[in-house]
Amino acid sequence: MQTEHLILVRDFCVHNNIEITFVETLAANDLVETTTIEQTLYIEEAQLIQLEKFVRLHHDLHIHPDDLDVVADLLNRVETLQNQVTSLQNQLRFYGG
Repeated sequence: MQTEHLILVRDFCVHNNIEITFVETLAANDLVETTTIEQTLYIEEAQLIQLEKFVRLHHDLHIHPDDLDVVADLLNRVETLQNQVTSLQNQLRFYGG
């Protein structure tokens, strides 16, 4: 398998000053997807933004990695509600509200 679009979890963790177990916990909670190639753990480049968001929540708000799934769910709900509000505002403008 090519590692062209994969990032070594070890390198990410060193760069962000976190333990590898942090990423493993996120993967166990289905918040990120990891790939193991020849006993080396990788994360897809496309998931980097999501992973960095979890690192910021962990560092800045001191949220335990096991609790990040609850926070992620709440953030997704807020984003969904924001999209619904925007859609409704657009409909109001369209119909002259």
